[in-house]
Amino acid sequence: MFGRKYYINPETLRYERVRLTAKQRLRYSVFFGLGIVALAVLLRSGFERYYPTPRQVRYQQENNALRSDYLSLNTTLQTLESQLEELKNRDDHLYRSILSLEPVPQSIWEVGTGGSEPYVMLRNLSESDFVLETFQRIDKLANRVQIQSSSLENVYEEAVTNQDFLARKPSINPISPGDPCWLTSSYGYRIDPFTRRRSMHLGIDLAGPYGLQIHATGNGTVIAAGYSSYGYGKEVLVDHGYGYVTRYAHLQEILVKTGQQLKRGEVVGTMGSTGRSTGPHLHYEVHKDGRTVNPMLFFFENLTADEYSLLASRASQSDQPFYSNALSQK
Repeated sequence: MFGRKYYINPETLRYERVRLTAKQRLRYSVFFGLGIVALAVLLRSGFERYYPTPRQVRYQQENNALRSDYLSLNTTLQTLESQLEELKNRDDHLYRSILSLEPVPQSIWEVGTGGSEPYVMLRNLSESDFVLETFQRIDKLANRVQIQSSSLENVYEEAVTNQDFLARKPSINPISPGDPCWLTSSYGYRIDPFTRRRSMHLGIDLAGPYGLQIHATGNGTVIAAGYSSYGYGKEVLVDHGYGYVTRYAHLQEILVKTGQQLKRGEVVGTMGSTGRSTGPHLHYEVHKDGRTVNPMLFFFENLTADEYSLLASRASQSDQPFYSNALSQK
């Protein structure tokens, strides 16, 4: 096709030029055109492989920006997940514990986190695993937020229903966090400082200087205020109702009287060393339904010194209404 071709005509015995038929010319033209197209495609592919087009550069930049956004989103999700887990633990071990409610079962928390795949369309993406993980975390977080919201609504409704119970239940430290004191003996078996024998210690001992103010840990009625014949020295017993009674022993001075109505935070006496005592301290007990329990389990309120002072101030003013702080957490 690219050069002239001749043949010997047997009739004339002369060289004559080869003439292609129309069909042959069409065939050669098609082959030639396809060859040109194939060559162009190969040249373009090779060029784009080493020299991306402006459109490819733009797409790559957009892809990098999306990947950066997804990484930032995952970091935010991790922070939210940690905060939600902290709220869950506080709900289970603080709020529900105060109200004697059972923690939310783990099976409830796992609802909606497994099962059928709701993101089938995302599997067609080039980096589907990366995107799927993010969407699944968002879905799981949304489910947990909804469950936590329902749980807190339940806690709030229970708290409103049991306001009197919350106000009476012992739930703060009998000594303000702003006053110097330290734990010298915990609840449970120990070596008795007088007999040197192993015996059950029915409360906790909080040591500090003489004259330190001792506060009622919940609303209640004073059922005993005087000197004990059982080694407690000067003591105050408060009946909080609902089966709860607290004891404040080894006091230097008693500042309440039998039958007196108390509010949480009100001063019942001062720290001393009366009775069987080796030094100034408060022996504090919590009784539930006639049996002693570990008082440390009832320190639900982590009040600051200022908050504690405000609580005690309100309690001392009989004309001021009392509002329970049993559900606050700082």
